[in-house]
Amino acid sequence: MAAADKEVIADLIPARVNTWNPATAADTALSAEEIQQLLEEGKELYLSHLPKNGWPMVTVHIYCVIDGEVWTTSVTGRVKVDAFRRDDRTCLCISNGDTTMTKARAVSIKAHAHVIEDRDIVARVCRAKADRYFHSEEARQKAFDALFTPNRVAIRFVPEKIISWDVSRLGREG
Repeated sequence: MAAADKEVIADLIPARVNTWNPATAADTALSAEEIQQLLEEGKELYLSHLPKNGWPMVTVHIYCVIDGEVWTTSVTGRVKVDAFRRDDRTCLCISNGDTTMTKARAVSIKAHAHVIEDRDIVARVCRAKADRYFHSEEARQKAFDALFTPNRVAIRFVPEKIISWDVSRLGREG
């Protein structure tokens, strides 16, 4: 076992890990500013939807934050779009991608998904996503052109409940 691994394992308090619940552990929750920072820095959005067959699905998306709200896009006719039109309840999860159990931060957002077909809004979301993930103007334009297709819709997420956590605050010794 690597020395760094031993250090991580030695710092964890198993009794606390076993009883920890991020939904009720205020001492590990992120502040509003930390949540906003995580939303701005995160790269992948995992979102749930419930298809007609009743089996929950989770898909990964690129996303953007516009005026403090989380948005993504999809295409009319896709299972998630139909699912959100039937039942707008969803859960989103964004993390910082840390798997070491030393710096992991995440936010889980119970939300209502609103499918929006207005072309100006769809264009704005596609542009924001292209600008967020691509750095050169040429790449941004190519990404926008690929995203802004005739059947593209925007999806706006309105939070119902936010649960967040910072594992580094999980009662380590020392």
